[in-house]
Amino acid sequence: MNSNKLLTVILILSLIVNAASTSIIIALNQRNQTLSKMLEEAYTQLSQANTMIAQLSTQLNYTMQQLEYYRRQLEYYTTIAYSGSAGGAVSGSSEVKIVAVREVQEDIFTTYYEGVVMKAKVEITPGNGRILVNTQPNIGIDLQSSIRTAATVAEKYTGISLRGADIIVSVIADKSIQVVDGPSAGAAITIAIISAVKGLKVNSTVYVTGTINPDGSVGSVGGVLEKAVAAARDGCKLFLVPRGQSNIPILQPIEKIVGNVKIITYKYTIVNLESYLKSNGFNVKVLEVGSISEVARYMLGG
Repeated sequence: MNSNKLLTVILILSLIVNAASTSIIIALNQRNQTLSKMLEEAYTQLSQANTMIAQLSTQLNYTMQQLEYYRRQLEYYTTIAYSGSAGGAVSGSSEVKIVAVREVQEDIFTTYYEGVVMKAKVEITPGNGRILVNTQPNIGIDLQSSIRTAATVAEKYTGISLRGADIIVSVIADKSIQVVDGPSAGAAITIAIISAVKGLKVNSTVYVTGTINPDGSVGSVGGVLEKAVAAARDGCKLFLVPRGQSNIPILQPIEKIVGNVKIITYKYTIVNLESYLKSNGFNVKVLEVGSISEVARYMLGG
């Protein structure tokens, strides 16, 4: 009898322990599921944050390039004084392809950049030294300072004064776009002005990206890879880039799977521009240039 009672007590205790253990296990499992969900959400937010940091890094690069360009313009124009009389009547016209980068907002978390090719038409007419910019259709691009510097450099290169002329630059694109790096068209527009003044034809298979500095040097720009790809797709055979920019840093995405979540981080990798284009099926030669004279040698044959 005592043995039966003991067994009954043991059975009851066992059931109580099992029930308590089951409750604890269920509670722990629920807590684990909650923690797993929170961890997945944290990983997702981390991936989104990494993407946004990469986007901001690209934007910062463009902004720094433009600030450096405008700094050089300010230094130059605050140290010169115009003198002498206006030159004689000058007239002419020319066209050149320009490459730029536009920002594309895919969704609230994703922004990417792509190169675009536009046409710049330069017309020089007798006038009062005005710089007139026309865009077709609406293009968010800042060219006023670049064209002023381009005209100054073109005067030095050709030896012909443009003070008695108006320069009208029309930038034509297929659709309305928001360009993020207007100064990078400076070298190309300088070539177009020289072409219009001298009556020389621009080689339509040669493209250039680079700012133009008052001393005639070609300054560095952002988005070289995106511009090169856009130019290659447009039929470019020779792509001219500023000194030191034939090998460029790009943000390389690195994917890692943690649980059910894909985490994307980024690191800078140096790539050779010409090799990159060839690996993507484009037969484009890439050359570095340091001055407008070098650019003219390839684009105008002069």
